[in-house]
Formats: sequence, structure tokens, C-alpha cells
Amino acid sequence: MPQVKHVEDHPIEDVFGSEILPGDLYWVFGDVVVSDLYLKTYLVEKQNVQCYRVI
Repeated sequence: MPQVKHVEDHPIEDVFGSEILPGDLYWVFGDVVVSDLYLKTYLVEKQNVQCYRVI
């Protein structure tokens, strides 16, 4: 599992316009910043990644 880096200077918002606050977890894909809350949405809608749920 990748290590989480703690930063003081962080982006203000993600690709969906969601505000990123101190303590929030976010992902960076090249120039694109995605809040952890919208990671699945970004991967499915913008990157066409298939998502499965085990039942």
C-alpha cells in the first residue's frame, strides 16, 4: 500500500470542485486532483474503469 504524504501546501479543490481541507485525503493523477470522497466517481466516469461490488 502506498504511503500517505503529509503536506502543508495543498490544492484548494479537486476536479469536481469539491473543497479540499486540511486533513482531507486526495489523489493526484498527473495534473488532476481528486478528493478521496470522489475517487470511485472519477475512475468510473473520467477514466472508464470498471467497478465491481461483491455480493
